[in-house]
Amino acid sequence: MYKVLIVEDEAPSARKLKMLLGKLEDDFDVIASLESIEECVEFFETGEKVDLIFMDIHLSDGNSFEIFEQLEVETPIIFTTAFDQYAIKAFKQNSVDYLLKPISLADLETSVDKFKKRFITDNSPSKIDYDLLGQVVAQQMNHDYKERFMVSFRDELRTVKVEDIAFVFAESKAVFIQVTDGKVYDVNYTMDQIEKKLDPKNFFRVNRKYIVQINAIDSVSWYSKTKLKIFTKPETPSELFVPADKMGKFKEWLNR
Repeated sequence: MYKVLIVEDEAPSARKLKMLLGKLEDDFDVIASLESIEECVEFFETGEKVDLIFMDIHLSDGNSFEIFEQLEVETPIIFTTAFDQYAIKAFKQNSVDYLLKPISLADLETSVDKFKKRFITDNSPSKIDYDLLGQVVAQQMNHDYKERFMVSFRDELRTVKVEDIAFVFAESKAVFIQVTDGKVYDVNYTMDQIEKKLDPKNFFRVNRKYIVQINAIDSVSWYSKTKLKIFTKPETPSELFVPADKMGKFKEWLNR
């Protein structure tokens, strides 16, 4: 029986991971599911021991690597994350295991097998400095984002400053930039490509069709128990909702 700790600020993701662990041949006892840095620090300070931790990088009150700045964690960790090329590069360079969301049963089985081989079968696995790893991830992520985009307007080429972008949206298999003065320009990028060129401190990928800039948000209201509605200036062409699986990260982003 392996004692497991899940650190995940999105309840649906935590429940899914617990369900997948229950499908594995090995017995996993999830003793706690925590949502924040504060809860993690309090848990570790109790001295309770676990065999394995599944930890999301982005928590409700900050980056999970902040935990390791406050205390030393020797328990093996499998990090979980949405696709982040910079964090993944750091993990690979430091032989740290990770799972990409949405997590599949096959990927989970592979990660658990690696954990057992490295920490159970091997007598003296190399120790990982998670605090140092966090610094490496931060360095990898500290890269230059675009300051402007070149766009076509009639027979002209124009530049649009990133700070003037209210939101980016996809429509009819094309991608458009909506600027704060109301003008709309089409761009030769996919939504995934343009998302990587925008600073995530200022822009948030709400769903498959929209990326919104923080200063363009006029208000946010509850649409249902599991969905938020965003109102922007200028207004989006269609209603803009935050899905349940992005609720935690969206609120964290707003609260930075």
